[in-house]
Amino acid sequence: MNRYSLLATGACALFAAVPAFAVDHPVTVGGAAGLVYTPSTLTINAGDTVTFTNAGGFHNVVSDAGAVTTFRCANGCDGDGAGGNGNLSSAAWTATVTFPTAGSAPFHCQQHQGAGMVGTITVMPASGSPTIGTDETSLSGTAEAGATTSTTFAISNSGTADLTWTADTASTDCATPDSVPWIALDPTSGTVASGAPAITVNVTLDAGSLAVGVHSANVCIHNNDPAHDPLALPVQFTVTTPDLIFKDGFDG
Repeated sequence: MNRYSLLATGACALFAAVPAFAVDHPVTVGGAAGLVYTPSTLTINAGDTVTFTNAGGFHNVVSDAGAVTTFRCANGCDGDGAGGNGNLSSAAWTATVTFPTAGSAPFHCQQHQGAGMVGTITVMPASGSPTIGTDETSLSGTAEAGATTSTTFAISNSGTADLTWTADTASTDCATPDSVPWIALDPTSGTVASGAPAITVNVTLDAGSLAVGVHSANVCIHNNDPAHDPLALPVQFTVTTPDLIFKDGFDG
């Protein structure tokens, strides 16, 4: 069994290096949702981190006996080297735990375990599976009304199996993709072999039918990395008023 390694905002220190393209997964503790962790179940890759944030209530987060990674966190984490501890706390605490080894890590709140405040983290092996990464975490562009602009992002695979992917769009949430007519992608699918160069995706943003202002949506990358499917890239497109002062080389 591995002792926890962790990064915590303002409290916990780094114990283990995080590999390239590791992903942090947020979990909200308590708050308006009640005596729950949100989400209560996660599937991540070995090397990923999980950040627990207390949204309200007298809570902590503690790994169950037999968890592949052990931790006890609230105002810092036990043994973090920075004076933190996992005692129950109602402060707005945040703690990030790294999961270096594949397996299962069930967890609970010591005060409210009997009320069902429990969760489970499933850690997938880092080897023998694809690991998706992108060189951008969001996309943006600016164009005059009626014009277009373009940008790119790259999809990489740091795992040890082929990564297959498709890309589409969503107005709000990649869990429910839909057509966003002002975003065009090329290509829209592909495979990145383990160790192969990243694939560049061209993104065209078209202001032809958009009003002046800021428009938002998501590019969604569906893939066979179960811990990061789908992967969302937020898009912000600013449409400006055309400059008519020197249109066609003349004033007015």
